[in-house]
Amino acid sequence: MAYRSSPMRGRGCEPGDQDRNPAGRSISSGIIVGSGTLAIRCAQLAMATGQVIGAALCSDAIFADWAARANIPSMESLEELCSFLKAEPVDWIFSVANPFILPPDVFRRARRGAFNYHDGPLPRYAGTHATSWALLAQETEYAITWHRIDDGVNTGDVVVQRQVLVAPTDTAMSLNLKCCEAAIESFRELLTGLESGKLTDYPQALVNRSYFPKRRRPDAAGYLRWDRSAQDLSTTTRALDFGPYHPNPLCLPKALVGDEGDEAVAIRHLEVLPQRSGVPAGCLLEVHSSHWRVATGTEDVNVCFGGRDGQVLDARALAKHSNLDQGDRLPILSEEQARSITATHELLAPSENFWRQRLEQLRTLQLPFPTSPVAEAPPRWQSSSRVIPSALAKLSPHDRMEYVVTAWLIYLARITGETELQLGWTPASDRSKIGFKAVEVLIASVVPMEVTIDLAHGFKDVRKTVAVECAQLREHVSFARDLTARCPSLRGVEALWSHQPWPIGITITKDSCSAGGDLTLSQSDRTTLCGDLLTFQVCALDGSFRWHFDASRLAPKQIDRMTRHMQNLLRGAI
Repeated sequence: MAYRSSPMRGRGCEPGDQDRNPAGRSISSGIIVGSGTLAIRCAQLAMATGQVIGAALCSDAIFADWAARANIPSMESLEELCSFLKAEPVDWIFSVANPFILPPDVFRRARRGAFNYHDGPLPRYAGTHATSWALLAQETEYAITWHRIDDGVNTGDVVVQRQVLVAPTDTAMSLNLKCCEAAIESFRELLTGLESGKLTDYPQALVNRSYFPKRRRPDAAGYLRWDRSAQDLSTTTRALDFGPYHPNPLCLPKALVGDEGDEAVAIRHLEVLPQRSGVPAGCLLEVHSSHWRVATGTEDVNVCFGGRDGQVLDARALAKHSNLDQGDRLPILSEEQARSITATHELLAPSENFWRQRLEQLRTLQLPFPTSPVAEAPPRWQSSSRVIPSALAKLSPHDRMEYVVTAWLIYLARITGETELQLGWTPASDRSKIGFKAVEVLIASVVPMEVTIDLAHGFKDVRKTVAVECAQLREHVSFARDLTARCPSLRGVEALWSHQPWPIGITITKDSCSAGGDLTLSQSDRTTLCGDLLTFQVCALDGSFRWHFDASRLAPKQIDRMTRHMQNLLRGAI
């Protein structure tokens, strides 16, 4: 499909046209809504035409810093922008790399029009992450679009569309850069049309519309399926390559490894070779320090890997760690597994920003007890005996559980002197998907619980705060494990490379705790561990609790002491 640089049909802006650009009237004022260097370049171009930028709604620090240096009033929310426009209407609004959906109360206050930049060839590829979806579809021709803002999402009349060619080696990053260059050049065309009053627009053929919502994710969460063609695997890898400095909003391309496919490793680069070995797909043909050679459904491929920190992995060391050797076969997902992984990933997607913000504020809590700073390898996990608080006997199971959790958090705030607590939390699991190793590997098994404990408040008030946090944890569940490697702000945080970043954790289980004395940790209990040093386990059925702890760093007598203090605290709360 070919895309025009300028539409040849449609209606121009005529003199006297309300809410459009009347011919002969100069551009006087505008607002830029958006982010990054693209928003800056467009603002600079608009200012170069004599337009006054009255304000900027900035969705990132890059644009906000520039606006401050340019003495342009900067806002952070749509509410601020709406209030500004009520007091000071402007002629134009330009939306550039803008994550906000502008409501009618905002875009209709622009006297002459509001325009949005979209990095796709509308009406196709409306929505988000358009370049990646186009690469996954193996498009060879593409385009970017400037369109009028209306009540829909990317549905307004097209004013400028500029063609972008897709090279066979393009990645999401390189195609995004091409689109940015086309956006800047076509913005000049838009400004010229507005200034001359000869801008031509035309309605989209919405019957041809394709839309990609923000929650949509690629097939199988980026796990490569070796029985597919080598070209498909290359396409997936390139479509999910956003470069080292930009956040990856979708997922990393990954390979399942390990004895039972119970580990995932990020793929940094994939090269399609001209030959085909003819052996079954997924067979490991060669192992080198820089790459593996793997058979696919068509040609063989060379695969390079990356670690959680974004650095290149030693592929030979990875094979040894994963108990893989030449001739072994990598796991291949079935259609049922792939569908389950995709569905699970898309359920997690809406909560990614919630978890990213928490992870960026990573805090670890340290007990004031004497502990060994270095764990033995492996740790000496032990479980304390179960405690059933007699003081809570008359409460319902749910109330018992909330009382116990609240008491534990109050106790931690008292002994550590910290009021802003962040602990590891074990999210509830979907037992219908237990057995699908790839699904289990996809989801973070520990997430941050974050709660503020004000010791000046009574127990009931603190319990309400804890209940709100528990509700949030149930709502947002968990996040994809590769989130920390996809975000530059998290990639360098070494603690987040661990499955248990927090020393202290808390888990709610529906399984009755063992009534025995101090025990070596059972295999079933190992799945509940969410603290690197100590996990507080509460049974939702009866409110009983116990601790799982690393006895090489934390003495059992300290656990006994905490048990007595918890009992006293609960008696005082009733």
